[in-house]
Amino acid sequence: MPASSFPRSLALPVSRRRLTQALALLSLPALALSTARPARAALPQGSHAAMVAFDGLYIPALFLTGAAPKSDEGPARAGAAMQRLQQAWPQQRLALQALAPLARPWREALAAVDRHLARATAEVGERRWEASHETLERVRETLFEARRSLGIDYALDDFTAFHGAMEAIANRSAVPPAQREALERDYARARALWRRIERLELDPARWGLSPARQAQLRQGLADEDRALARLSRALAAGAPEAELLQAGAALKGPFVKAYTAFGWPAGETPALAG
Repeated sequence: MPASSFPRSLALPVSRRRLTQALALLSLPALALSTARPARAALPQGSHAAMVAFDGLYIPALFLTGAAPKSDEGPARAGAAMQRLQQAWPQQRLALQALAPLARPWREALAAVDRHLARATAEVGERRWEASHETLERVRETLFEARRSLGIDYALDDFTAFHGAMEAIANRSAVPPAQREALERDYARARALWRRIERLELDPARWGLSPARQAQLRQGLADEDRALARLSRALAAGAPEAELLQAGAALKGPFVKAYTAFGWPAGETPALAG
């Protein structure tokens, strides 16, 4: 969606004072990593495909370890996804290392991923699903921080940035009156990060998106758009706490749908353009 057509429904009517607070929050240095793109680094040919191929296997493992306790077949699916990721990692590590072989932050990041994957594999073997999911979350965060520090522009890092802002809202268990302004600031941050995702141009051939996963991505993005609009309306209307919590929690499902569209189902290994 072009920036000029970004939904007006996501604009939160607030007082001048609150708008100033939200804008000030977005300008804080602590948020610079999440809201400002660094200068793009020139990468060797095949770098984008290497990152996409890793995430194609990583995302199913991340999602399925989180979902493992929720169904009878969940543990077996999570174990298979983790095994698939771990078996592919040595070759994928070589491909990723070629992105910036002389950059210390990148070498350190890949070494950290080595440790996280080894730990997650052990935790999956012990059926410690929550622990393994949290360990795998560190993989995403580690690569995100390293790429941003090196100026490596990668669209899924925009999803990672939004994920943190979204969870600050969705995971709330209470919104007492004294915290409403903080929730409005969290919403302003999430909206700004979401706008960047709306502007992304994602070539299905470069991202290995099958027709089914393209449709999943489109649906997830549209549903997240509506969920943000719902939260905007609730905040603008001064809705009661229960309604705010419900609207905030509703941000998570659509995001998961959109993000997991980049994961490769078992038996699928797309040929990547570029």
